[in-house]
Amino acid sequence: MSDWDDPYDGDEEHDPIVLSPQVEAVFDFAVTPPDVVSAIAAFLVGLREVLDGGPHPDHTEAIPGLPGAYSAPLARDLGLVQYHATETPYGPGFYVARVVWTDGFARES
Repeated sequence: MSDWDDPYDGDEEHDPIVLSPQVEAVFDFAVTPPDVVSAIAAFLVGLREVLDGGPHPDHTEAIPGLPGAYSAPLARDLGLVQYHATETPYGPGFYVARVVWTDGFARES
């Protein structure tokens, strides 16, 4: 595995963490500031750790009225991530629904 490979070594089709199209668009480096991209990447690493039996990322809160939905702050107070605990045919997983980050104004993806 090279330094650039995702540590998830399974089939991408069966990846337990699924990103919404809006979240995938956040990884457009021409639009998203590098510090936000790195904060989102760190959040995704935290979700992988949850799948390995760890606790939810720090300061995660359940979203009232949406069972299995959570919001968590990004590192360095750069915004929030909304995600949902899901079940896949291969076990537990997460759907990362959206990211709201701040850079002088709220920008939603």
